Amino acid sequence: MGKKDTDDELPLRVDLRAKKKGEPAVSLRRIGMKSKWRTSLSPKRTAPIRGASAPATRITDRLGSRRVVVKARVIKMTAYGVGAAKLHLRYLDREGTGQGAEREGFFDHEGDGIPRQEVDAIHEVEPHQFRLIVSPEDAEHLDLKEYTRKLMGQVESDLGRKLDWKAINHYNTDNPHTHIVIHGLDQKGEEVFIDREYIANGIRHRAAELATQELGHRLEHEIRDSIQKEIKAKSFTRADRELIQQSQDNRITFDIAGDTPAARLQRSRLLGRLQELERFGYAEKVAGQQWRLADHLPDKLKQLGQYDEAMTRLKRAEQQLGHPASGYRLHDPASVTPLEGVVLERGLSDEMSERGYLILGSRDGVLHQVPISNLAQEETRVGQVIRVQVLEEKSVKAADWNIAGYAATHDGIYHAESHATWAIEAGKIIPTQQESYLHAHQLRLNTLTNLGVVKPIEGNRWQIPEDLPDQVQALAQKDSRTTRAVFVAQHQLPIDTQVTYRGRTWLDEHYHALVEDGRPQGVAITLRNAAALRAQWLTGQGLEAGTQAARSALDDMERQTLAAQVRQKTGLPFRPLAAGESMQGKVLGVVDVPSNRRYAVVANSKEFSMVPWKQEPLPPKGMNMAIGINPQGRAWSKQIQKGIAR
Repeated sequence: MGKKDTDDELPLRVDLRAKKKGEPAVSLRRIGMKSKWRTSLSPKRTAPIRGASAPATRITDRLGSRRVVVKARVIKMTAYGVGAAKLHLRYLDREGTGQGAEREGFFDHEGDGIPRQEVDAIHEVEPHQFRLIVSPEDAEHLDLKEYTRKLMGQVESDLGRKLDWKAINHYNTDNPHTHIVIHGLDQKGEEVFIDREYIANGIRHRAAELATQELGHRLEHEIRDSIQKEIKAKSFTRADRELIQQSQDNRITFDIAGDTPAARLQRSRLLGRLQELERFGYAEKVAGQQWRLADHLPDKLKQLGQYDEAMTRLKRAEQQLGHPASGYRLHDPASVTPLEGVVLERGLSDEMSERGYLILGSRDGVLHQVPISNLAQEETRVGQVIRVQVLEEKSVKAADWNIAGYAATHDGIYHAESHATWAIEAGKIIPTQQESYLHAHQLRLNTLTNLGVVKPIEGNRWQIPEDLPDQVQALAQKDSRTTRAVFVAQHQLPIDTQVTYRGRTWLDEHYHALVEDGRPQGVAITLRNAAALRAQWLTGQGLEAGTQAARSALDDMERQTLAAQVRQKTGLPFRPLAAGESMQGKVLGVVDVPSNRRYAVVANSKEFSMVPWKQEPLPPKGMNMAIGINPQGRAWSKQIQKGIAR
């Protein structure tokens, strides 16, 4: 769990120690409060308990207990957090994660199949959300829905309140698991705080106890299988953590094992793990029973695990492609060399942080894994041809000047919603642009916060330095985090859909290069076959593949399709503009079409027309505008205000 997500003090103390007869099983104690608050179940903000003082962390794992992994994260519901939360929920509720062909769907304590509109609902005053991933080691033997309901019932009992939560089961990985979202307001509308020690350990112990109750203690062969799996793991394990804790200056000495079976099994487990680490090159036997661990062992094992997972994904993509790849590569996000290829697979490498990956097949037959900072917000689709390139975030942007300008007149404090209102009053934007203007600045503030240039404070506000633009520019020489990879779709449609699309496609633009590429590896075969099918379809339309005449005819087809859609919606006839013609009207909107072209649609009381639009920003709906085609065949447009074109 990232430190930035849990810096807020979470005051609720959950005491799982034995109570005297007649006392409640869980006490909700508050520090420094008047006695009248001590019976209240509405937690107040106080100092969190830490370390051994948290009773939930002192529960000992018994040898035969079922094991459960619990990951947790606290999300602050700022304007940016609300948007990210909605995307996260929609991504969790996607197809392909259930046991069958249908979506698994969210459930809660009452029932299954929560409607999508309820899933998307975010409480207006909700301050934060808790996200959990609960992954029992023996999940395949559990009814995960009933298990989750019982677990959340125990959590509610511990906290002494009814929570507002929903969950969804995922079966699309080797380990079935459950995503749980706990809202920051309980069923009474009161704010929920949960002690970080209970989040980190108490819930895991409750989950393990429940799994043990449901399935019974592990049998001897199950324990040995689990230990063997842990010994061979290409990741940072509990055994590694124990070895580090028992070491001094990265050295560890094994004493003679105790007489109990548990002691002998524990020694065998740790010694087996050391021997596996030695095979990885991360440990060495010094003398006798002395071993030395590699420096930075947790980081090295995590990197090893990530590499192993990447190789598994790349080989799976190669198998699904049906053609041998010429090689595998892990793409460096900071690489200045652009990468173009077909998206073969997309998924999450870390479901808690939403970090994801794309598997791209380039035309040289190589398969690449490309990291994505937030998969839920990345809209690339399998089958699309995309281009991965690096953008410099360190250069000063217009948003930086806007933020600095607003803060300079408001005591160095930036407030997002107030800034949008201020921009409207100052004539910088019109009301219809408020939402996009606010979103753009929120995204920029998120980047500046990650770079440490601005500091978030309460109330969706930020502390802005007077020299913000200068500080951003200064990062150019010393901070690699100021670059980011962007994904540019070369065509909105997947390759298989492009074959019969009535408009210009990426296959048309690269037809000759594709059919002449004789490499018998990877995506090159797929693209060559798709180009041949496209040529057959074009022949049926009376067009010759790879010619300018065909591309121009396809552009006309796409415009006609768009015109038919607008005509059906408005009831107005379409007027194509010839060279030297023009018309005036109001902007109905700017439309993106699959070929990555963009058209501004203008209509008056009698008809409508459209012209290609490449400018930024986009013209707002309702703007009076004149459009036309000059004698050389190029489109033009002018805003009209008070009857005067400008």
